[in-house]
Amino acid sequence: METIEIGLAYECRAIGIEKEVIGVVEQLYNNTVLINVVTCDPSDRAAVIELQNRLLVKYENVLACAEIECTA
Repeated sequence: METIEIGLAYECRAIGIEKEVIGVVEQLYNNTVLINVVTCDPSDRAAVIELQNRLLVKYENVLACAEIECTA
């Protein structure tokens, strides 16, 4: 996998969440990255809200760079 960069969006399997999410990388750690969730499956929405849209993802569970559209 290419280098993970802060500020880019990635499709991921986050720790503690059932389905895949798309999130923007906020911080890089030794074994994980911190993402701010942009989109998630409706079944995981309550858990994502409870965690204030911030989730940890193991490097091996960062699946692909994702294209996101700005709605500003």
